[in-house]
Amino acid sequence: MPDSSLPNASIVRWRDAGPDRINGPDSYGPRLPDAAMRLSALAARVRADLYALRHPEADWMPTRLGPDDAAMLDVLVVGAGQGGLSIAAHLLRERVSNILVVDKEPVGNEGIWNSHGRMPVIRSPKHYPGPDMGVPNLTYETWHRTAFGDLSWEGTVFVPITLWVEYLGWVRQTLDLPVRNQTEVTRILPAKDSLEITLAGPKGSETYYTRRLVLATGHDGTGDWWMPDYLTALPEALRAKAADPIDFDALKGKRVAVLGVGATAGDNAICALEHGAEVHMFCRRPTHRRQQVYRWCITSGFLHHFGDLDDAWRWRFMHQILNIRMGMPPETWKRASSHPNFTLHTSADWKAATPKHDGVEIKTSQGPFQADFIISCAGHDQDVRKRPELAHFAEHIALWSDRYTPPPEVQDERLGRYPYLGVHFEFLEKTPGAAPYLERIHDFTFGPTMSFGPSGCSISTLRLTVPMLVAGVTRGLFVEDAGLHWQALLEHPNMIP
Repeated sequence: MPDSSLPNASIVRWRDAGPDRINGPDSYGPRLPDAAMRLSALAARVRADLYALRHPEADWMPTRLGPDDAAMLDVLVVGAGQGGLSIAAHLLRERVSNILVVDKEPVGNEGIWNSHGRMPVIRSPKHYPGPDMGVPNLTYETWHRTAFGDLSWEGTVFVPITLWVEYLGWVRQTLDLPVRNQTEVTRILPAKDSLEITLAGPKGSETYYTRRLVLATGHDGTGDWWMPDYLTALPEALRAKAADPIDFDALKGKRVAVLGVGATAGDNAICALEHGAEVHMFCRRPTHRRQQVYRWCITSGFLHHFGDLDDAWRWRFMHQILNIRMGMPPETWKRASSHPNFTLHTSADWKAATPKHDGVEIKTSQGPFQADFIISCAGHDQDVRKRPELAHFAEHIALWSDRYTPPPEVQDERLGRYPYLGVHFEFLEKTPGAAPYLERIHDFTFGPTMSFGPSGCSISTLRLTVPMLVAGVTRGLFVEDAGLHWQALLEHPNMIP
């Protein structure tokens, strides 16, 4: 079983009831008696692998001074989850070492898996690569085999999230990635040849200058988790969004209404069920969808070249994909529907909700429904105006609605709010010349989905999309320094007559 000493062991998820129901009986435990020594040796092999693959190894980044006459960062990465760690690792491999990664959470609590990812296992197949950069000894599989043995790996169907989080921590330590925890970006301003970043952390408020900024802040990194206004207006004691901290113990014996039928809705429903609640899930369609449409997207052709399509094709594809939405995975549905105190209401769209009788009365298309508590799993809204750190320049960021007008049959205001990104995942100006500094900000949240397909918030895409973004960052740095590189060439010893 997962090690209860892990930093996230106290977080409530339905995986706490036993991921062994999904994996084989011999999966992931117990770990080998000499696991710590074996993992230390594996880390040494990883570093040896990277040394063997170090070409080209020459440092090429000049030191640039910021407006304060101090050396500024070349890249600041916001978010130390799987995406942020992978980006940092690739940058270091490209000899861009003057970087910093910040995360608002304590060590070991970064990313979705330590907050609202309330499921027992990673839903991607176990062999999918993560932040391993194509180095076999850095993969999760090798880590798992080293810590638990080959029999354990063969018995594993899906990777337990507790182990994935532990693996990410091992990757961070092995690669010595420069991460500063409990540090949050509170403001981003343009500066001369750079961006001025205000950080809030253990040392208080600090100002940094960076040449490039990468946002790896998750599904709501260019928006927020959304719920209908009539739910927002309810007292907080009566409702929560899927991404909110939820006291599931307090729901024991309560009647809980879950809005939505996707994977996140299923995870929250199971959490409530396994803490003794009566759960009613509501779907506006006649049946809940079972399609795992993102799995169709996971091809080299799609992930590498979707961004090369014209706007009409990209809109057509993503209108279809995002409106189908991801269905509840089969194992999630099986686990939820196996509870006698679970009910699915189909063709039951919600219209309004008002406090009543110490609970809340929900007006549905099938009539009123009385609940004690509501969990809204209605997804996230991509709207850069809702992010406080982007507030200074949100009005200047080009959106899809600014660049493309779809045919009437596929119009969708929601999709029009996604940022319209450049070829290197960078923000673009809504009006040319109004905010040229936007090209210094690269988006690796859920925001790139309309421009590049699933990319910034998925383990299954990291192998292909992280190198694309990093290549864009290094391109910008090199092109900007062309004059300095020219001078370095002229001063190179081999150029002296």
